[in-house]
Amino acid sequence: MSEGASGPAEKPKRGLYGWFEERLGVDALWSALFRRKIPYGVSWFYTLGFVSIALFIVQAVTGSVLAMYYSPSPDHAYDSIQYIMNELPYGSVIRGIHHWGASVMIAVVGLHLLVTFVMGAYKYPREFTWVIGVFLLLITVGFGFTGYLLPWDERAFWATTVGTNMAGTVPAIGGALVRLLRGGAELGVLTLTRFYASHVLLLPMSIVTLIAVHLFLVIRQGVSVPPNLWDRWIAGRSSPKRELSAEELATRQAEYHDNYERSKERGRPFFPDLIVEDAIAAVLAVLIVVALAVIVGAGLEAQADPTNTAYVPRPEWYFLFLFQLLNYFPGSLEWVGAILLPGLVIVVLLLVPFFDRRPRRMPNTRPVAMVVFSVFVLAVLGLTALAAIQAPPEAGQAPATRLSAAQVAGKQLVEQQNCTSCHVVAGQGGNVGPSLDGVSNRRDAAYIHTYIENPKNVNPSTGMPAFIPPLSHEQVEDITQYLLTLK
Repeated sequence: MSEGASGPAEKPKRGLYGWFEERLGVDALWSALFRRKIPYGVSWFYTLGFVSIALFIVQAVTGSVLAMYYSPSPDHAYDSIQYIMNELPYGSVIRGIHHWGASVMIAVVGLHLLVTFVMGAYKYPREFTWVIGVFLLLITVGFGFTGYLLPWDERAFWATTVGTNMAGTVPAIGGALVRLLRGGAELGVLTLTRFYASHVLLLPMSIVTLIAVHLFLVIRQGVSVPPNLWDRWIAGRSSPKRELSAEELATRQAEYHDNYERSKERGRPFFPDLIVEDAIAAVLAVLIVVALAVIVGAGLEAQADPTNTAYVPRPEWYFLFLFQLLNYFPGSLEWVGAILLPGLVIVVLLLVPFFDRRPRRMPNTRPVAMVVFSVFVLAVLGLTALAAIQAPPEAGQAPATRLSAAQVAGKQLVEQQNCTSCHVVAGQGGNVGPSLDGVSNRRDAAYIHTYIENPKNVNPSTGMPAFIPPLSHEQVEDITQYLLTLK
């Protein structure tokens, strides 16, 4: 029987590989992902995307381990972090890797976006790839913001308080935005629950989806040709510096794919050549994270105390520029620096590919775009440096002096009931009644609780009013537990 013009039929592959090939098309996937050629001239700057993914995997693994031992409630969050750091084998290293991995990942993703802009790699046909990349940077920063509160220490609590307060500066809808973020007027159980759910559910689902889309677009459109070679080989030195007409632009775009294929003729295969460079860069980045985790570690201040209004919050380095910017927009203008300007920057970044459509990509052929982008980068770096220089001394407490959740609630109630108008509390207050500092040396918990509930039952001659009502039995117990801590 004749084989025909199409040649002999390919024999089906056998064994386990054949089973997967028949169902998943393993050969096609391998060819699409690894057998593709990369344009000539690709440098180490092109490894930043792969490094970002490697760091995300590290964050996912270490975050999963931490989540197994973390309790997302104000009563137990701090204790669970202490358990991880002090009791869990290598727990402090795992938390340190997760802590520093977040910072390094934000730096690498931001640098990846910066390099992409300088190289003009956001242009046709990679506009949508750029847009997805901007959203990936925003989600990465979102991971840092939502994860910041989870230790529930002083620094986390007050930095998050300031951060969520920024949303409250928006005219008309600010109050609703704050309640949406916090789950109420103040930081509490719902705030921690929402931040934790966002950190371990919403943001991971979002970033995994966008990474998949981003990788599909990178494979679909290919890696961009280095701008110097592109301008010399493809666009040509005689390309007009003026804005192209619609007809000229359509012609250039129609020729693009043929030109791009020509640019890959001298290129290298992704596997094994380019993937080795990606792997080396990723391993170096991970080793830097591990070194920071082991040498510097992840700090932990005293447990969050909502009444400690003297605490001066300091955010992580990637939010310092924003905190510094607020100094120039006081009072009712705070929302301009907190919301309006950052929002405008994000919108401009998203729309850049749709305004800058000329084919030339060398930085010196895009003076307006480069000047604007340079001013933005220098402004961020300058504000960050100013914030770091002007940083106040650390105001945190040692973890050993922390209060329990009940004691913190009791401290708030003491302030709300204005106990210091009559008594000395923590070194401050009036002298109408006896000092409550050191009361644990004179009375036990049962006596203090009974006295607060109804003083006249204990001492008929006292002028102190009963506190039940307006307080509940549980609230009086919280006050009692706080008073017992006073030295």
